[in-house]
Amino acid sequence: MSLTYYPTSPVQVPKKLTALTSSYQLKAFLAVLAIILFFVLYTAMVVGLGYLFYYSIIYDMGVVNKLTILMKVGAIAGAGMLFIFTLKFIFKLKNHKPNNRIKLEKAKNPDLWSFVEQICKETGAPRPKSIYVDPDVNAYVAYSNVWLSLFLPVRKELTIGMGLTDCLNLSEFKAVMSHEFGHFAQRSMKIGSYIISANTIIHDMIFERDKWDDLLDQWRASDIRLSAAAWVITPIIWIVRQMLNLFYQFLNIMHSSLSREMEFNADKVAVHTSGSDAIISALWKLDGGSTAWMGTLNHGILAGRKNIFVKNLYVHNALSIERSSDTQNDLFSALPADPRGGKKYFSISEHSKVGMYASHPPNNMREDSAKVPYVACEMDTRSPWILFGNKEALQEEMTQLLYQLYLEKKPTEQSDIEVFEQFIKLETQGADLAKEYENTFLNRYLVIPSKEKLTTAISNQTKPNKKLLGSLKAELKQLMEPVGEIEGLLVKAQQIAEGTTKERSFSFKGIEYSKKNLENGYNFLITSREELFNTAFEEWDTKFCAFFTALAKEQGKGKELNELYTQHQLLSEFYRNTTTNKNEIYNAVIELQSKGEVTKEQLHSLTARVKDSFKKLNEALAEMDNASFVKMPNVETIQELKEALVDNGEFKIEHGLIFENGGFQKMMEQLENTIYNCQRIDQKSIGCILLFHKDLEPI
Repeated sequence: MSLTYYPTSPVQVPKKLTALTSSYQLKAFLAVLAIILFFVLYTAMVVGLGYLFYYSIIYDMGVVNKLTILMKVGAIAGAGMLFIFTLKFIFKLKNHKPNNRIKLEKAKNPDLWSFVEQICKETGAPRPKSIYVDPDVNAYVAYSNVWLSLFLPVRKELTIGMGLTDCLNLSEFKAVMSHEFGHFAQRSMKIGSYIISANTIIHDMIFERDKWDDLLDQWRASDIRLSAAAWVITPIIWIVRQMLNLFYQFLNIMHSSLSREMEFNADKVAVHTSGSDAIISALWKLDGGSTAWMGTLNHGILAGRKNIFVKNLYVHNALSIERSSDTQNDLFSALPADPRGGKKYFSISEHSKVGMYASHPPNNMREDSAKVPYVACEMDTRSPWILFGNKEALQEEMTQLLYQLYLEKKPTEQSDIEVFEQFIKLETQGADLAKEYENTFLNRYLVIPSKEKLTTAISNQTKPNKKLLGSLKAELKQLMEPVGEIEGLLVKAQQIAEGTTKERSFSFKGIEYSKKNLENGYNFLITSREELFNTAFEEWDTKFCAFFTALAKEQGKGKELNELYTQHQLLSEFYRNTTTNKNEIYNAVIELQSKGEVTKEQLHSLTARVKDSFKKLNEALAEMDNASFVKMPNVETIQELKEALVDNGEFKIEHGLIFENGGFQKMMEQLENTIYNCQRIDQKSIGCILLFHKDLEPI
């Protein structure tokens, strides 16, 4: 690789910039101690229960009769079950490999590999075994085999997100890669592997319910003479699980604490190669890049369902980023100067929304760490795509892989760029108008009034004009103020829970909430917001609809607007019913679980209830065929509408014992997906209404 592809490194770098702090070393020591303690205790438990099983076989029965034989068999079976309980995770060991990656051969991507090798030289990190790309705004380093890494010096793999490559410049890309290679160089990464392995063992023993648990349940349900040992070991299993749960939490606290220090140190490595600004400006750009990519991917999936496929989704992602570039440039220009150097990107405790950094320290703390001391470096604004051999071919290959993963399709024909862009334009139609109404419809239903209420409201209001519309918007702004206050407290509660704010409590309706009762406070905030949405806005919605209905009648468009309102009411009702059914089913399951032992009759009753709920939802879908349909963007028929709400336009009711054959989970996944789809269609319907209203507005 020519050095012209490698951004300039800082000229002056403090000698001990990447040296491990005393805090890092202490937390690494504590994490190692926790791991040693766990494996010592776990080994002791396995050996102890293994010996118990052995002793139950060899001990002398003394007098041989029916009772002693039953006791002998029960002891062997009980001890055997306990021993298997400690080892059952072994039968599930897998080295999971992501299925959304493409391996980059060195021969086809020499510049990228040379770029990576140059970073290895500069950071002192070992070279990766392989380099992969995945589709997202992402970058990570991982062992090629986590379980083998516990015992052998297994080499690591680097994965680069193509969405990440889209949204950063070359210096920022170098900084993010240097951050990842900072992890390559960290010996403490091995600690993470041990903690992940310990968590896998504990999680399986505490939370997983498998054939071992089914066997224990069946054993307990048998004749008491045969099941006595099963009833003896049941409380023992409960005690072991409670103890392991405490250790599970302890291990994760230790790992979280160390992980925080590892991230700060990896940032210092990025500063060493790229300066203080590059890694922080990359952090600042990632949320926008993630929003763009998730939008592009979502549109790709939705368009694919209508058999609109494109050759290269990343062309459209680049267009999406370009559309938001003016806004991003304005935001960048508005950032204040940082007295330490460069811009001040983060001023509050803000966690990144991007998955790769969601569990990391708050961005403002990372910025402070990266700028103490401040290291200046020239910024290379070229695109990182110049490092890839044939970027178009790679992007097209990833696009095909995404269609296979998300839609299980392998398209043979692709639409033009313009066709897909038109689909995106239609999909987002009317979204900007929601801002004029304080985005009030994003988190609540628009309540369409009855004909009687609408007629009364029209007769009570003055002739619709600009002034009346202005007063409606002003009234809405006042109504949204308490909602905004609650949402601000929700953010504060989350920050208190994460420890990213100096505040230790918040007050709401005269009650103080601290960490001890934070969950209660958070739930109360959610409930209070829902109550506001359900009670405080209905009168405003009536005035809102009455204002535009009066305008529509004046302009001879009353029938068209009424059809839009009627359709929206139908969609809202289906949305509410789907959400209500999901909540009622989950509540019924929780109530049943709280009773302890569950009988077959109770399971059969709940199964019938779940299936009946799905039948009623299917009836509601069928009734849509009789409703007057108004076309919406990218939804042109009633069948398309039903398929946009539910896969294939109908809920699939699983057969048999759904709580035993996995059917319940599949059915609930359908409900979750449908609720997501309902939200999309609800916003699409709102967009159609707001656009129609906009055309009616008085000049």
